[in-house]
Amino acid sequence: MFCPSSRRCRKSIGMRSAARLLPFSVNTSSSRAAGRYHWVLVWFSIGCVIALILTVNAVRDYVFVSRLLATQQVRRQMTQIAAQVEQYFRSHDDTGDTLQSGLASSSFQAESINLRGPEGDLLAHRGSEFPGAAFSMEEEHAAFSRREPLFRTITTPSGELVVEVFPLHPRRPPAASTAVSGQTGPRLLVLEVAMPLRDADASVLTPIRRNLAINLVAALSSLATILLGAIGFRSYVRGKRLEEQIEIARQVQSWLLPKTSLELPGVQISTEYKPSEQVGGDFYDAFSNERGALAFLIGDVAGKGIPAALLMGVIHGAVRTATWQAAALGHEFESMKLNRLLCEHASDNRFASMFWCVYEKSRRTLRYVNAGHCPPFLIGERDGKLLTMRLERGGPVLGLVPEAPYESATIEVFPGDLLVMYSDGVVEANDAKGEEYGDDRLGSLLERAFHDTPASLRQHLIMSLDTFVSKAMPQDDLTFAIIRF
Repeated sequence: MFCPSSRRCRKSIGMRSAARLLPFSVNTSSSRAAGRYHWVLVWFSIGCVIALILTVNAVRDYVFVSRLLATQQVRRQMTQIAAQVEQYFRSHDDTGDTLQSGLASSSFQAESINLRGPEGDLLAHRGSEFPGAAFSMEEEHAAFSRREPLFRTITTPSGELVVEVFPLHPRRPPAASTAVSGQTGPRLLVLEVAMPLRDADASVLTPIRRNLAINLVAALSSLATILLGAIGFRSYVRGKRLEEQIEIARQVQSWLLPKTSLELPGVQISTEYKPSEQVGGDFYDAFSNERGALAFLIGDVAGKGIPAALLMGVIHGAVRTATWQAAALGHEFESMKLNRLLCEHASDNRFASMFWCVYEKSRRTLRYVNAGHCPPFLIGERDGKLLTMRLERGGPVLGLVPEAPYESATIEVFPGDLLVMYSDGVVEANDAKGEEYGDDRLGSLLERAFHDTPASLRQHLIMSLDTFVSKAMPQDDLTFAIIRF
């Protein structure tokens, strides 16, 4: 019914106190977190740049390699054209008609084929008009003398062309070239072939296209992973900051709650508080006022999280500052006042149960109001027998019914009497089968260990709960206080 929240309540009532109490640790933690956040963002940025570089590099490599393979394939075709033409020339007379027929005999489709003489004069032509020689005579003679290929890719209005020149050695020089004075014997002819780069067989590009697809997928996946990681990291940082704030609230709450074992004049007290999460909704307190009376209280806020913690802070602060300890009428009035406060300022599903009492040592009386909380056990020896009472009188839970009445009750206590206040996390603890610990099992244990000290009884109860629950996960906060008068 009531859920863990009380650690966070300390945040609501004490963030300023926490800042004063933990200035060094909080500021150091924040500065370290900011430093880590800065460096992680730097690494994310570097990762994005690297992923983009890999993507661009994959595309650049594809363009370069595909262009290289296409050029090589086109050059092979042009080499075959040159070999076919040269073979034709070697088997025929080199007249002008024969030269033109030799170019026409090539079965390969080329954009343009030009046959030039040693002095650069055009001897024969096939194909579309070509805008002049792609190479100077000096470049041609230098390449032919070194037996190196000479080719170039040029851009034309119809697209990119691969142009390459080949030296031809006909059987005898053509008539157009024998007139050159001072030269005898066979002369070198120049065959210039131009083919469109787009004529390359696309099948040769299949392997590198597959590699491009793999590289692009890998690079883009890395980029997407880094971007998603950066987006998720922002949420992670916000979560870490929230955890730090919750940790501050947890520390403040641990300081505000009484110690596990403490002694006030006329009583011995032993307490246990185990929230099911980082912060819980249970709270308890024990203190003495200026009149020498002792006040004890325990409560449980419905819901979870920071809202429940804030509500717990309001309740705890109101109880500490109220004048309920002076008289029964004031006790009832403060209960109604606190109930109206919660009804006005808390949401519909935010309410709290609370048991608060005041012990007048001089009168040996205990006055209490139970606002919908688990009825504490008051156990004492009467005429040699154990008498167990449940302190139930009071009213409904706080924060649901604005005009709910509350009634205080006063009972007499004797030396040795035992008061056990607890939250529903004790009796509603479940074992692996879903069975609850229950009030009967708790009452039986308290009666069996009645003569033990509060500290020893606390250990018995913890062991009994641990044995009962075994490996089951806790569903609620576990809080109890054992008071020996």
